Amino acid sequence: MVESATKAFAGLTRFAVRSVATVLGSAFLVIVAIEISITGGFRAVMLPSGANPNSARDQSLIETFHLDDNVFERWARWIGDAVQGDFGVSARNGMTVSELMVPRIPISIELMLVAVAGTVLIGIPLGLLAAVWSGRPTGGLVSAFLGIAQTVPVFISSLFLIWLFALELQWLPAAGWTRPSNSVTGNLETLVLPASTLILAELGAVGRLIRADTLIVLQNDYITAALSKGIGVRAVLFRHALRPASLGLLNVLAITIGTLLSGTIVVELVFGIGGLGQLVLRATTDRDLYLLLGLTTYMAIVYVTLNSIVDATMRLLDPRITLKRRRTRPFERARVNQDATIGET
Repeated sequence: MVESATKAFAGLTRFAVRSVATVLGSAFLVIVAIEISITGGFRAVMLPSGANPNSARDQSLIETFHLDDNVFERWARWIGDAVQGDFGVSARNGMTVSELMVPRIPISIELMLVAVAGTVLIGIPLGLLAAVWSGRPTGGLVSAFLGIAQTVPVFISSLFLIWLFALELQWLPAAGWTRPSNSVTGNLETLVLPASTLILAELGAVGRLIRADTLIVLQNDYITAALSKGIGVRAVLFRHALRPASLGLLNVLAITIGTLLSGTIVVELVFGIGGLGQLVLRATTDRDLYLLLGLTTYMAIVYVTLNSIVDATMRLLDPRITLKRRRTRPFERARVNQDATIGET
């Protein structure tokens, strides 16, 4: 029991170290990117050519945004302030980063969670049907739909959905966003089209992966034995085939989450949603350093947290999976290869 507790504590320690390193590293890369991409760095953004560094206004900017600091000093200073809850001030409108991000976070989180849930709930059944009907015309149609959904760009599918459901049928609004606190019905109406666009963008990859993995699993002997015992096809699929076939899906979902964190920019612009996507685009074009740092930190935390959930789920589905890797020294690997060569000869 003591040994298992020690291993669990060591695993949590490694996870915490990796998570903190990811967040700190992403923040450092943002600062370096700003300094490299612009002649004169962030100082040139705040004090363009012709400015008078000796004026009271420019002196205030230098003190507020620490323009005299180098990259490492600015990074270390920002980390110290962020730990205390101060993520800096926007370079464009003077508002704090928290004031700009907090009202928009629920919008992006709701859109992302609905998109992920819809992708799983629709993609898994379609992938299973494509696998079961692989030798039938209906299976070919399902596979073709998944392939088309995977290749159509987001800006094309979003415009098509707006044309069909907002302009022609007039069932849903073409743009805008209603918060659930204002109207639950209005929130659902404004959520359907952007969420459907994101679902279509990720549906093909999930469905095709489930189809390929399920076809491999269905060739195993225990599947044949279950079918020979008279167990229904549906029960075999969901009880015996889906669990091993879903391990690859979890990895794809982790990548999908990362894609949705940045891929909602186009969707939010097309549908006029005031989420974090618009804020990311504005901060990038304006070279708003501290706003970019806050957004990057948020995305890194969300991505690391959700990936850790995916890793834990994979270990629950298959206890044989472990994060601990056996490290062998170079001379040990050489000895193993030498023994293998001798055995073959």
